[in-house]
Amino acid sequence: MRGSTTLAESLDPHRLSEFLSAFRRRVTRLARLRGGVVDKFIGDGALVVFGLPEPRPDDAARALAFAQDLVAVIARWTDRAAPAQAVRIGVGVHYGEVFCGIIGEEARYEFTVLGDAVNVAARLEQATKLHGVPILVSEAARRAAGAPAEAWREVSREPLRGRRERMAYHTPTAPGAGGPGPRREEDIAFPAVEPAL
Repeated sequence: MRGSTTLAESLDPHRLSEFLSAFRRRVTRLARLRGGVVDKFIGDGALVVFGLPEPRPDDAARALAFAQDLVAVIARWTDRAAPAQAVRIGVGVHYGEVFCGIIGEEARYEFTVLGDAVNVAARLEQATKLHGVPILVSEAARRAAGAPAEAWREVSREPLRGRRERMAYHTPTAPGAGGPGPRREEDIAFPAVEPAL
C-alpha cells in the first residue's frame, strides 16, 4: 500500500485498525474469487499465491487478473474517502517454482512459500513505486499467462534492487490485459456498511 504512513498519522489507532481490516477483507475476497491463497499479511502488504494446493494451467493468468482487480477495487474504495486519506497500491507478479510447506519449530510452526520467485515478486512490488505504475509483471509471468504482448508495455530490463540478473518486466497498457474480465467491487460480498476512513 502506498501512503499508509501518511494515513496512519491522520487516524487514531482504532480507526487505523478498521481501515487495515477493510483493506485486508478486499485482498482476501478478491484472492478467493480468482483462486488465490493469502499466504500472509505483512503490515499493509500481502503475499498472495496461486497454484495451491495443486498447480493449474491458468495460475499465472489468474494472478494477473487478480492484480488488476485489486488495483481497481482499492482505487474505487479509497476514492470515496477524504482526499488526504486516499491510498494506492503496488502489485508485483512473478511466475516460478517455490517451496510450499511448514517451517519453524515446535513452539512456532508457520505455513509459507519460499524461494527466488517470492523474492522477485517482492522486488517487482517495490519497483512499482520507482517506476510510478501500480502493477509490474515479469516476462515469465506474462508468458505463462499467455497474455498478448501488445497489451503490455515493457518498463525496464534493468536488474531489480539487490539482484544481478537482468529481466524484462511490464505494466498493462489497458484494464483487463492480464486475463479474465475484471471483478467489480459490487460483485464481492462486503459488509453493507464499511468503517469510515
